[in-house]
Order: sequence, then C-alpha cells, then structure tokens
Amino acid sequence: MNRLTGLLDNASRNAALLGAVLMLLGLLLLGFTEHADRLRVLGEDALGGFVLTGSAAMPGPAANGKLVLAAGAPEVKTPARDVQFGVAVDAPALVRKVEMFQWNEIRYGGQRSYEQNWFDHPIDSTAFNNPAGHANPGAFPINAARFDSPDVAVAGFKLAPALTDMIEGIEPFEPDLSKLPPNMAVTFQPHDGTLLTSANSARPQIGDLRISWMRIAPEDLTVFARDQDGTLVPAQNPGGDAIAQVLIGRHSLTDVLTDAPQPPRYKWARRALAVLLAWAGAAWLLPRVRRRDRVLSLAIAVVPLAILAAAYWFDARVFAAAILVAVAVAGIGVAVWRWRVGPG
Repeated sequence: MNRLTGLLDNASRNAALLGAVLMLLGLLLLGFTEHADRLRVLGEDALGGFVLTGSAAMPGPAANGKLVLAAGAPEVKTPARDVQFGVAVDAPALVRKVEMFQWNEIRYGGQRSYEQNWFDHPIDSTAFNNPAGHANPGAFPINAARFDSPDVAVAGFKLAPALTDMIEGIEPFEPDLSKLPPNMAVTFQPHDGTLLTSANSARPQIGDLRISWMRIAPEDLTVFARDQDGTLVPAQNPGGDAIAQVLIGRHSLTDVLTDAPQPPRYKWARRALAVLLAWAGAAWLLPRVRRRDRVLSLAIAVVPLAILAAAYWFDARVFAAAILVAVAVAGIGVAVWRWRVGPG
C-alpha cells in the first residue's frame, strides 16, 4: 500500500513538473513574440504609420495615406525633355552638361603655368597670378540643368516630382541632334554626340561651349514614401523629419531603414502554439480528477498569458492591453465557476 502511495505521489509530482515546464514554455514563447511585435509597432509609430510592402504595396483605398515600400522597374509615360535643344529621352530624367573652353592656372610650388581645357564651371581669371593674356569670358550663357519626366511610376504608383528628383544614377547618353531648333542650329554643330560652338572641333577657342547630355534610367527602383491617392509623396515622421527614400535596385525594408525592427515571423501561429502549450501545462498541473476538464484548464492557461501580453502593450496599444486584461479577468471568472461546479 505504501509503495502504491509512493508511486502515485511520484506520478503526481512528475505531472506537476511537466505541467510547469509546458506552462513556462508557453509563457516564454508568447513573451518573445509580443516583445518583437511591440518593437515593430513602436518602430512604425516612430515612422508615422504601418508600412505596406511586397504584394500589399499596390495603389488603392487600402494604401491611401499609408507608408509604402514600392519596388520595380520605373515606368516612364512621358519622356524627360530639354525643350531648349529639342532633346528627349524615355527615362526618368535627362541631364544637360555645359562646358566652356577656358584658361586654368596650374601651380607647382612657386611656379605658375596656364593651360586651356574644357571646364564645367566658370573660372575667374582675374584671380590668376598673371591674368594678362589669360582672360576667361566669365559666366556661362547657357546653364547645366536636369529635366525630370512629369510622369514616372513604380509598382503602379505615380511619383511626385520631389521623388523623381531624388532618382540618381547618371549614365552616358547620345541624343539625336539632327533636328536642332533653328536658333540653336545656327550656333552649334553636332560632334560625337555633343554640340560645339567652335567651327573646328579639333581647335576650340577660349569661350567656346560644349554641351552634352546624360540620362538617369535605372533598371529598378525602390521608393519609400507615403501614398496619396495613388501618388507617392515625400513622407515625414511624427517629429517632422523627412524619411522618404529613393534607391536604385530592389531593396527590402531593412535595407531602406536599417534600424527598423522586423515583425516576428509566424506571429499568430506562435501565439496559438503558446496557448496550446500553456493549456496542456495547466491540465497537467490540475489534480487528477480535474485534468479532463478542458474548459477549466484553458481558463487557467489564458490568465497568465493575457496578463503577460497586456504588460507588453500598455505603453504601445492601450486599447489592446485593456482587452487583454478583460480576457484575463474573464478567464479568472470561468476558472472559479468551473472549479465550483466540480468534475462531471
């Protein structure tokens, strides 16, 4: 009889130990999940809202007003155009480069020498050590400029002009210069994809201009901005700091915001597993006669889980924390009721 009693006591202790381990595993799993999800929510709050990524990042009512991470090949519906010279390109942007043939002073210790070359900015010859015979014309009569397409889209979202202006990645481009506007054709001659004012391209004179073009045409773009009725516009965080970004290539949210917390993977599956572990643990912790009461064990399991989850959310989502506290209170009520009802 004593031996039987001892075996029953050992079995009871083992069951209680198993129940405690399962309950602890459930609490730990839920704790890690809520901690990671809370960091995600706080990160989104710091940005100014939830970020739509992947397949969810598409124009429509669900995206309006939200932060969006859109990635894909840029769609150019209207060419970027330099109207003054009649140059256009089917790309997000066209860049005009203007150079003038000028004198430049070169210094070697105390010595001065002078060279003639193409420069993309005016050189002030009055500051030369020997300006006589080395005078430069001064300001350029035509300025360098960038021309953005007014209609660029990425992943179906049209880009606001301020975002198009953020696209980088200059590459060579030789436009068709056979149809210059008449006023420009009088002054400039095409030469190797450029325009020159010099009559002899091999012997330019001081003050001659050379104009060339480049394009900005990346294969893929990643844009982080806020959607406004299908148009991505610059975004600010609640503190008023600019957070919009335009990057060449396809990037993930962690590439764009390197310090952005990531949501826990399979968070709802992990929460469900935490409930099952705690439920099994609560059942094993109950006396043998109560172990089959699934409602009682579930109610007991829910109480610590809900309190733990509420503790994580009080400073991030007060309403959600209040609901979790209500669930814990309900769990206590159900557990007390089932205990009083008794088995059977």
